[in-house]
Amino acid sequence: MTDTVRRPAWKHTVHLDTLADRTPEQLVEVLKEQCLFIHTQVIESTPEILQTTLDDLIAGCGGGPVIRSGDPRFAQYGLAFPGGFVWSEKAGREENVRRAEAANVALVFADYALAESGTVVLESRPDQGRALHFLPAHYIAVIERGRIVPRSTQAMGDLNRRLEAGETLGSCINLISGPSNSADIEMQLVVGVHGPLRATYVLI
Repeated sequence: MTDTVRRPAWKHTVHLDTLADRTPEQLVEVLKEQCLFIHTQVIESTPEILQTTLDDLIAGCGGGPVIRSGDPRFAQYGLAFPGGFVWSEKAGREENVRRAEAANVALVFADYALAESGTVVLESRPDQGRALHFLPAHYIAVIERGRIVPRSTQAMGDLNRRLEAGETLGSCINLISGPSNSADIEMQLVVGVHGPLRATYVLI
Protein backbone atom coordinates (compact mmCIF):
# COMPACT_ATOMS: atom_id res chain seq x y z
CA MET A 1 0.00 0.00 0.00
CA THR A 2 1.37 3.40 -1.00
CA ASP A 3 -1.74 5.51 -0.43
CA THR A 4 -0.49 6.77 2.93
CA VAL A 5 3.08 7.44 1.86
CA ARG A 6 3.96 11.12 2.05
CA ARG A 7 6.84 12.72 0.27
CA PRO A 8 9.32 14.32 2.67
CA ALA A 9 9.58 18.07 3.11
CA TRP A 10 13.26 18.54 2.32
CA LYS A 11 15.18 20.84 4.64
CA HIS A 12 17.88 21.23 2.00
CA THR A 13 17.32 21.05 -1.74
CA VAL A 14 20.83 20.55 -3.08
CA HIS A 15 19.47 17.73 -5.26
CA LEU A 16 17.30 20.31 -7.04
CA ASP A 17 19.61 23.32 -6.87
CA THR A 18 22.82 21.81 -8.28
CA LEU A 19 23.33 23.17 -11.83
CA ALA A 20 19.72 24.39 -11.88
CA ASP A 21 20.85 27.91 -12.85
CA ARG A 22 22.75 26.74 -15.96
CA THR A 23 21.47 27.55 -19.41
CA PRO A 24 21.07 24.76 -22.00
CA GLU A 25 24.32 25.91 -23.62
CA GLN A 26 26.13 25.79 -20.29
CA LEU A 27 24.81 22.31 -19.59
CA VAL A 28 26.32 21.17 -22.88
CA GLU A 29 29.70 22.49 -21.72
CA VAL A 30 29.34 20.73 -18.35
CA LEU A 31 28.52 17.47 -20.15
CA LYS A 32 31.48 17.81 -22.49
CA GLU A 33 33.87 18.54 -19.62
CA GLN A 34 32.64 15.57 -17.61
CA CYS A 35 33.06 13.26 -20.59
CA LEU A 36 36.79 13.96 -20.49
CA PHE A 37 36.90 12.14 -17.14
CA ILE A 38 34.85 9.13 -18.24
CA HIS A 39 36.85 8.39 -21.41
CA THR A 40 33.97 9.31 -23.70
CA GLN A 41 34.28 11.17 -26.98
CA VAL A 42 31.76 13.93 -27.69
CA ILE A 43 30.99 14.93 -31.28
CA GLU A 44 28.77 17.89 -32.11
CA SER A 45 26.60 17.46 -35.19
CA THR A 46 23.26 18.62 -36.58
CA PRO A 47 20.18 16.75 -37.79
CA GLU A 48 21.10 17.67 -41.37
CA ILE A 49 24.50 15.96 -41.28
CA LEU A 50 23.76 13.31 -38.65
CA GLN A 51 23.84 10.44 -41.15
CA THR A 52 27.29 11.49 -42.37
CA THR A 53 28.54 11.95 -38.82
CA LEU A 54 27.40 8.47 -37.79
CA ASP A 55 28.75 6.88 -40.98
CA ASP A 56 32.16 8.45 -40.32
CA LEU A 57 32.15 7.28 -36.70
CA ILE A 58 31.22 3.74 -37.70
CA ALA A 59 34.05 3.72 -40.24
CA GLY A 60 36.42 4.97 -37.53
CA CYS A 61 35.38 2.04 -35.34
CA GLY A 62 36.33 -0.40 -38.08
CA GLY A 63 32.92 -0.63 -39.74
CA GLY A 64 30.03 -2.95 -38.98
CA PRO A 65 28.18 -5.02 -38.26
CA VAL A 66 25.95 -2.35 -36.72
CA ILE A 67 22.98 -2.92 -34.45
CA ARG A 68 20.61 -0.10 -33.59
CA SER A 69 17.58 0.20 -31.42
CA GLY A 70 14.11 0.29 -32.94
CA ASP A 71 13.69 3.87 -31.68
CA PRO A 72 11.36 5.80 -34.04
CA ARG A 73 13.82 8.71 -34.03
CA PHE A 74 15.99 6.82 -36.51
CA ALA A 75 13.15 7.18 -39.03
CA GLN A 76 12.38 10.72 -37.87
CA TYR A 77 15.91 11.82 -38.78
CA GLY A 78 15.99 9.77 -41.97
CA LEU A 79 18.81 7.49 -40.83
CA ALA A 80 19.59 4.20 -42.55
CA PHE A 81 22.35 1.64 -42.07
CA PRO A 82 22.15 -0.96 -44.86
CA GLY A 83 23.15 -4.43 -43.78
CA GLY A 84 22.78 -3.57 -40.10
CA PHE A 85 20.60 -5.17 -37.45
CA VAL A 86 17.64 -3.64 -35.66
CA TRP A 87 16.69 -4.76 -32.15
CA SER A 88 13.04 -5.71 -32.42
CA GLU A 89 10.41 -7.47 -30.38
CA LYS A 90 9.52 -9.63 -33.39
CA ALA A 91 13.02 -11.11 -33.60
CA GLY A 92 12.81 -12.52 -30.08
CA ARG A 93 15.27 -12.31 -27.23
CA GLU A 94 17.72 -15.00 -28.35
CA GLU A 95 18.04 -13.60 -31.87
CA ASN A 96 18.41 -10.04 -30.60
CA VAL A 97 21.17 -11.08 -28.22
CA ARG A 98 22.90 -13.04 -30.98
CA ARG A 99 22.84 -9.96 -33.21
CA ALA A 100 24.22 -7.78 -30.41
CA GLU A 101 27.05 -10.25 -29.79
CA ALA A 102 27.91 -10.22 -33.50
CA ALA A 103 27.78 -6.44 -33.84
CA ASN A 104 30.82 -4.18 -33.71
CA VAL A 105 28.85 -0.97 -33.16
CA ALA A 106 25.67 -0.21 -31.22
CA LEU A 107 23.60 2.87 -32.11
CA VAL A 108 20.98 4.33 -29.77
CA PHE A 109 19.15 7.57 -28.98
CA ALA A 110 19.42 8.70 -25.36
CA ASP A 111 16.20 9.27 -23.47
CA TYR A 112 18.03 11.71 -21.19
CA ALA A 113 21.61 12.86 -20.70
CA LEU A 114 22.88 13.94 -17.27
CA ALA A 115 25.31 16.84 -17.57
CA GLU A 116 26.75 16.41 -14.09
CA SER A 117 28.04 12.88 -14.64
CA GLY A 118 28.19 12.46 -18.42
CA THR A 119 25.56 9.74 -18.17
CA VAL A 120 23.03 8.68 -20.79
CA VAL A 121 19.73 7.28 -19.54
CA LEU A 122 17.85 4.69 -21.60
CA GLU A 123 14.80 2.60 -20.90
CA SER A 124 14.77 -1.09 -21.72
CA ARG A 125 11.85 -1.62 -24.07
CA PRO A 126 10.79 -4.21 -26.66
CA ASP A 127 12.67 -2.17 -29.29
CA GLN A 128 15.74 -1.67 -27.09
CA GLY A 129 16.90 -4.46 -24.82
CA ARG A 130 19.63 -4.31 -22.19
CA ALA A 131 22.13 -6.42 -24.13
CA LEU A 132 22.12 -3.84 -26.93
CA HIS A 133 24.08 -1.47 -24.68
CA PHE A 134 26.66 -3.91 -23.37
CA LEU A 135 27.65 -6.51 -25.98
CA PRO A 136 28.96 -4.60 -29.03
CA ALA A 137 32.56 -3.34 -28.86
CA HIS A 138 31.67 0.26 -29.70
CA TYR A 139 28.76 2.30 -28.38
CA ILE A 140 27.35 5.44 -30.00
CA ALA A 141 24.56 7.39 -28.30
CA VAL A 142 22.85 10.27 -30.08
CA ILE A 143 21.81 13.01 -27.65
CA GLU A 144 19.26 15.63 -28.59
CA ARG A 145 20.22 18.85 -26.81
CA GLY A 146 16.72 19.25 -25.39
CA ARG A 147 17.17 15.99 -23.48
CA ILE A 148 20.19 17.20 -21.50
CA VAL A 149 19.26 17.80 -17.86
CA PRO A 150 21.46 18.90 -14.94
CA ARG A 151 21.53 15.59 -13.06
CA SER A 152 19.65 12.40 -12.21
CA THR A 153 17.15 14.34 -10.09
CA GLN A 154 15.52 15.89 -13.12
CA ALA A 155 15.53 12.71 -15.20
CA MET A 156 13.98 10.63 -12.42
CA GLY A 157 11.46 13.37 -11.73
CA ASP A 158 10.32 13.31 -15.32
CA LEU A 159 10.11 9.51 -15.31
CA ASN A 160 8.00 9.70 -12.15
CA ARG A 161 5.64 12.24 -13.71
CA ARG A 162 5.21 9.96 -16.72
CA LEU A 163 4.46 7.02 -14.44
CA GLU A 164 1.92 9.03 -12.43
CA ALA A 165 0.25 10.04 -15.69
CA GLY A 166 -0.36 6.36 -16.43
CA GLU A 167 2.41 5.82 -18.94
CA THR A 168 4.07 2.42 -19.02
CA LEU A 169 7.82 2.66 -18.51
CA GLY A 170 10.50 0.21 -19.57
CA SER A 171 11.35 -2.93 -17.63
CA CYS A 172 14.51 -1.27 -16.33
CA ILE A 173 16.33 2.04 -16.60
CA ASN A 174 19.95 1.92 -17.80
CA LEU A 175 22.33 4.68 -16.70
CA ILE A 176 25.48 4.46 -18.81
CA SER A 177 28.52 6.63 -18.17
CA GLY A 178 30.95 5.88 -20.97
CA PRO A 179 32.77 2.61 -21.62
CA SER A 180 33.06 0.04 -18.86
CA ASN A 181 35.88 0.62 -16.39
CA SER A 182 37.50 -1.49 -13.72
CA ALA A 183 40.27 -0.66 -11.24
CA ASP A 184 39.84 -3.74 -9.05
CA ILE A 185 43.27 -5.21 -9.76
CA GLU A 186 46.10 -3.28 -8.09
CA MET A 187 44.19 -0.02 -8.69
CA GLN A 188 45.07 -0.07 -12.38
CA LEU A 189 42.31 1.36 -14.57
CA VAL A 190 41.29 -0.95 -17.39
CA VAL A 191 38.67 0.18 -19.93
CA GLY A 192 36.31 -2.21 -21.64
CA VAL A 193 36.42 -5.15 -19.25
CA HIS A 194 32.67 -5.68 -18.90
CA GLY A 195 31.27 -3.91 -21.95
CA PRO A 196 32.07 -1.59 -24.84
CA LEU A 197 35.70 -0.63 -25.39
CA ARG A 198 34.76 2.81 -26.66
CA ALA A 199 31.82 5.15 -26.19
CA THR A 200 30.90 8.21 -28.23
CA TYR A 201 28.13 10.75 -27.69
CA VAL A 202 26.81 12.67 -30.69
CA LEU A 203 25.09 15.94 -29.80
CA ILE A 204 22.43 17.30 -32.16
